[in-house]
Amino acid sequence: MEDLKPSFLVTRDDARREVHYSVSGLFSQEDSLQLFSDLLKTARPFIDDGKGFRVLGDLREFKVQTREVVDQMRYSQETSAKVGVTRMAILYSSVLMMQQFRRVSEALECEFFDNEDDALAWLRS
Repeated sequence: MEDLKPSFLVTRDDARREVHYSVSGLFSQEDSLQLFSDLLKTARPFIDDGKGFRVLGDLREFKVQTREVVDQMRYSQETSAKVGVTRMAILYSSVLMMQQFRRVSEALECEFFDNEDDALAWLRS
């Protein structure tokens, strides 16, 4: 049986000015807000210095989300553009998830990849 338990991990690569995150499962609104909070906290040094940064999101285990969570995702993407995200690479395995995330990412330069090497190469080019 498929595991729908929500989880996420957020890290920062100071040398490359990148925030990396991975998400899995089916999120509630509370889970989504906690992820957004952790992303902001992790990115805070980059936001504060105003020099811009890049993001790698691993959504390969993320499920298609509810409308309420998608609305929060859209807000997160719009906020990301405002606080200095210059590029975002998204790893995906589900075409439906990729389409859902693409719809909420119009505010950013965002590309989608099915392998990490290609995603990182584009992100850092």
